[in-house]
Amino acid sequence: MTTQSWIPIFGNAHIEGGTITSVPVSIQPAEGDMPSADGGAVQTPHTVVRSNIEFEQGTITWDAKIGEESGRVQLMLPAEPIAANSPNASNGELQNPELSVGLNVLGAPYGFALWNGGVWEGAGGAGHGSKLLVNQWISMKLIARGSSADLYVQGVKVATTSRMLRRGQIGALLQGNSECAIRNVTVTEDSPTCFAVMQFTDEFNVLYKDVIKPVCESYGYKVIRGDDFYTSGQIMEDVTQSIRSAALIIADVTPDNANVFWKSGTPMQ
Repeated sequence: MTTQSWIPIFGNAHIEGGTITSVPVSIQPAEGDMPSADGGAVQTPHTVVRSNIEFEQGTITWDAKIGEESGRVQLMLPAEPIAANSPNASNGELQNPELSVGLNVLGAPYGFALWNGGVWEGAGGAGHGSKLLVNQWISMKLIARGSSADLYVQGVKVATTSRMLRRGQIGALLQGNSECAIRNVTVTEDSPTCFAVMQFTDEFNVLYKDVIKPVCESYGYKVIRGDDFYTSGQIMEDVTQSIRSAALIIADVTPDNANVFWKSGTPMQ
């Protein structure tokens, strides 16, 4: 098991054991420098640390503590760019974006935001109108599967966003005039899932069992398709959730099949 390492790449931090505490120091960053939740020229003191922990799919748990109601403690996770012609792209193609998740995100006590080259974009939040606990540890958890990411606070699911993460080292943003801290960052990685969309006929069964499944498994993917479900619930709901949670989708649309077309289009919704 690799020993965790955390290094400040902006601002100042006290790092001891599994706890990273910001040391508020006013530093004027250069244009387009490290993430800050403030958009103006005068910024609240903030610290950005980066770790040797890599993540793409799975679960991250951590504890966060703010020293003032406006303090911010957020994990920073590398995210996949959105193509410039995507309907979700706002300012052209994204360059090395990061998904921020945690406390006090763009006015929401809990939530997500996307950091892209000096610009923040909201990605879902909760708790508006409430106040965060100060100087108390708050337990948090992120579950990321495919393009779906869920945030839990004190064991309660509070926010969801749709964003594909890319494998990379995670970081943390700590911002405030008082000390903020994060501790006990624990990562449990899942094998990425590939969902195969195709007809359930003998011809396509051979393609699935002899080609698609073994090839994907050789690259570390868990492979499933619609007829792998054995559940007492609504099958289509299970299929839809599995498609949204998949990191990779392979669709064979050779024959005209409305069911296959529908499943292929589900991730775009």
